[in-house]
Amino acid sequence: MKKAIKTLWHGIKAVFTAIVDWVATLFGMKDNSKYGRVLHRVVSTAFALLVIFWAVTALVRFGRSIYWNISSSYGYSDRYSSIQLSETFNDNLFYYHDYWGDKGYLADSNGHKVLKHILCINKPLEGDSLVYFSDGDKRGYFHMRDGRLVVKPVYEHAWIFSDGLAAVEAGGRIKFIDTEGRVAIDRGFKYDECDDGYVFHEGHCAANDSEGMRMGLIDRKGDWVLPPIYKNIYPQDTFWLLRTDDRMALLTFELDTVIPLVASSLYVDDSIVKVTFPDHTQSTFDLQGNLLAANLIRDVDQLMYDTREVMYRTGRDLNEETETYYSYDDYTNRKAVATCLRYEAEGGWYGLMSSDGRQLTKPMYSSIEAIDKDLYLCETTYGHGVILNSKGQRVE
Repeated sequence: MKKAIKTLWHGIKAVFTAIVDWVATLFGMKDNSKYGRVLHRVVSTAFALLVIFWAVTALVRFGRSIYWNISSSYGYSDRYSSIQLSETFNDNLFYYHDYWGDKGYLADSNGHKVLKHILCINKPLEGDSLVYFSDGDKRGYFHMRDGRLVVKPVYEHAWIFSDGLAAVEAGGRIKFIDTEGRVAIDRGFKYDECDDGYVFHEGHCAANDSEGMRMGLIDRKGDWVLPPIYKNIYPQDTFWLLRTDDRMALLTFELDTVIPLVASSLYVDDSIVKVTFPDHTQSTFDLQGNLLAANLIRDVDQLMYDTREVMYRTGRDLNEETETYYSYDDYTNRKAVATCLRYEAEGGWYGLMSSDGRQLTKPMYSSIEAIDKDLYLCETTYGHGVILNSKGQRVE
């Protein structure tokens, strides 16, 4: 054994010496002069250190790889490993995620890997049991009870299960499969990468028509319950938000109307619906569609105007070089309070308000500036403006 190790060591030294001699010859350093011998030793030493560094690095990487594989095979990891426990499905099924690659896997309570090469997962909605997963290339599904592979990862795009169905994309078309992986709905719905997701809510799902130009709502049979006439449909909280070219509506998941189609933008915020109209006024409604408050105001500002009366004053300042004070004359224009106030409704849109709180104009102006006690420059879009008086009337 010792003889074999000694022979191997001599062989490595011979190879190493040959490589160093070749490098020295290549750079013209293989001569017998004192300079040549010194230079030869420097190059040899540097090359040796480089090889040693590379070997140590390779050994460390190899050792870490072995450590991670052993620790993950037993179903545990520590803070130094890239594999961490990410999801617990039940007492006997766990998902370990690899933050640096596609080595994530499912493991049981004994540490046995049930399903390997999982890049990411997404659990279904309540009531469904098949979990979406990606292997980094394709998408499939496994059962969240025992990790059993139900649908192999064969789809380019897929979505979570909801109401017993899941949307998958094949050839640019959306199909819906059941919990056995069989196609349940295939109506030629066009796939749109900009859509948030094809998920059923209370038996209804948003889908595109065959041309991908408009959207509607389908039931679990694939029939249209709302025709595909909308520019966009997306869920928010427990509601459907519907948008045409210039109007929006709000429906419950059961398709009860909360806010009918109206020229506005809608936003659901906890227990209220905020509606912003084209004239930048805003109102709030409850979740049953009852009006809570109209013409909401965000802020009110006092307006000042320049009286064109010049006020002179004399000031003093310190000359730091001479450490002496010097006097100077300054002037400013005297300001005065205008008659009207400025209020803000939708962010960045303003209107005129009287001193007793009456709204004299709609909030249709991007800026309002007092130019006299009873005159106001009110700018619309693109920097154009009109002059209004303190009654909100235009001055021609």
